[in-house]
Amino acid sequence: MVVFQLSTFLILLHISSAERCACATGNVHVRSGAGVTHNVVGTMTPGECASYKGDEIPVGSMQWAHVEYKGNNGFVAASWLKFQDCTIQQVSNQCACATGNVHVRSGPGTSHGVIGTLTPNTCHAYNGKTVHDGGLDWASIDYSGKDGWVADNWLTIGRCAGDQGTASISTQQLPGCPHIVSRAAWGARAPKVHISNLSATPQNVYIHHGASASCHDESTCKAIMRSYQNYHMDGHGWDDIGYTFVIGEDGNVYESRGWDKVGTHTLNHNYDGLGFCVIGDFTDHVPNTDALNAVKQLIKCGVDNGKIRTDYVIYGHRDVRQTACPGQKFYDLIQTWPHYKSPN
Repeated sequence: MVVFQLSTFLILLHISSAERCACATGNVHVRSGAGVTHNVVGTMTPGECASYKGDEIPVGSMQWAHVEYKGNNGFVAASWLKFQDCTIQQVSNQCACATGNVHVRSGPGTSHGVIGTLTPNTCHAYNGKTVHDGGLDWASIDYSGKDGWVADNWLTIGRCAGDQGTASISTQQLPGCPHIVSRAAWGARAPKVHISNLSATPQNVYIHHGASASCHDESTCKAIMRSYQNYHMDGHGWDDIGYTFVIGEDGNVYESRGWDKVGTHTLNHNYDGLGFCVIGDFTDHVPNTDALNAVKQLIKCGVDNGKIRTDYVIYGHRDVRQTACPGQKFYDLIQTWPHYKSPN
């Protein structure tokens, strides 16, 4: 199989029309057994499907569906699933995309030979098998027609390309994150230059608003994202859209510079924190529940995945610069959040 980039990849597998799929209706944990006492072995993102094994186990007040997850048995709370006949698109949409430069080996483990290297955002078909070796989980991929194995802490495994051949899931999507719409999916321009990595895990989270029209559906939010990027790159002359992530009132997070990258969001503080911007103007009202929940979940996801320090601090943009951002009502609200810190 040839290498697919994020803007073009799609996997086709053969599947029986009689097979049933369990498809996630939101971000939901997959556990090693039925019930919350069992270990979390992964997270299904909205629209992601797994083969349903045909049985459910009642534990407490919930039913736990038995699924095949990455080649292993998994259990998911059935209230977060939709059951339906599988289609090629639903089951064959598992791609393994590299989050950095990472070796492909001939077998699971560092004792096996290197047969190639994946570069960031390069994707291959995920074969549905994961093997634990040497303290790492190794995912099996189809690498140029051969079985290849990659340490999955350097991979994002999720849905492959959807409409118009673009990837709807970002390689920034980490376990426990809200749905992150990729740059390719919202039509981002390429950065003018290579964007540098932060030198250390950031402690600060700077909250912004776009001071723009709001959006409550993905199509409108994507258009506003393109306008933000054009304004930053053409109006300000910046190398790319400045924010780390942007959140819409549709409940989606939109990949901007992404985890680990230096932003251009908060003057004199681009190297010590991440910039999260909510689309809209929140001078007279706060963002809706969908957006607020996405912001909080994104922060928690960053902490849980080592992208934000556990002792993180939240600031409003106006706390460190003379500006009305993130809007008076939104600013009033974030001051009530547990990790907010007044600069005085």
